[in-house]
Amino acid sequence: MTMTPLAGCRIVIVEDDYYQAQDSKQMLEGAGAQVIAIAATVPDLDALLRQGRVDAGLIDINLGHGLSLDFARALQRSAIPFLFLTGYDAGILPEDLAGSPCLSKPADSDRVIAELGRLTGAGAGAGT
Repeated sequence: MTMTPLAGCRIVIVEDDYYQAQDSKQMLEGAGAQVIAIAATVPDLDALLRQGRVDAGLIDINLGHGLSLDFARALQRSAIPFLFLTGYDAGILPEDLAGSPCLSKPADSDRVIAELGRLTGAGAGAGT
């Protein structure tokens, strides 16, 4: 299959479970995305941006030793879309992040790809 709905998208994965992170990386790369970082702890967005653009984040809420909400907020401030992929209910999100796109684990890879594609506008308009 040559479908690459996320072609050219540069995505950061924030996930503390190694196997989940690797599965997500394979899924995103299979959809044409470039995974520019995998972090088990909250990464430094400024450092990532110095290496090139960031088109989206795929974020687990609970990183074992803390929450990833600060990274989501940093992305939000920079107008970079993100998708929470978590075992938690979206109801735990604080008011400033309520309404953020959120899928529950285990999520169907087609849904994850479709949601990231919608968020980034990937494949939506070839006339950009």
